[in-house]
Amino acid sequence: MQFKDVPEIQTKRVTLRILNTKDVAIVFALRSNEEVIQYIARAPINFAEAEIKTQELVKYIDNNESISWIINLNDQAVQIGSICLWNFSADRKTAEVGYDLLPEYHNKGFMNEALQRVVHFGLDTLKLEVIEAFTSKHNKGSIALLEKNSFKREEDRKDEGFPDNIIFSLIP
Repeated sequence: MQFKDVPEIQTKRVTLRILNTKDVAIVFALRSNEEVIQYIARAPINFAEAEIKTQELVKYIDNNESISWIINLNDQAVQIGSICLWNFSADRKTAEVGYDLLPEYHNKGFMNEALQRVVHFGLDTLKLEVIEAFTSKHNKGSIALLEKNSFKREEDRKDEGFPDNIIFSLIP
């Protein structure tokens, strides 16, 4: 399967479509927003850096290294976030899920819908055996989202270099 050819994924309220080079504005909005990045060990980026990052993400998709979707509201032409599967194991049986959402859309269930569909895609289409998520121990919203979707905390694992992160895994 070529990641760049994955069709849109629909939920009741959002559509997930593969990120492309025209998505610089949403990449910038997410990666420059202090509230969005507060739990991630990265500095906010400027628009030029967002252009470079978008090109990098598209290259990863083209090379089947990762798959990134933009989350769009169905009833409006509004981009509200992103979600990805990346950091695939060499045997392609494990991948990490990552996500971010503009603050005005937090706590409304949008990411829950997106995560459920991406998990389904990962397990059923890509035949993953494990989906991992690394999140800050301070990010209560992300922890609640993962637990709601049957991810289990791996108490014995550490995210080397990121002492505030905790690791969750979903093993069907």
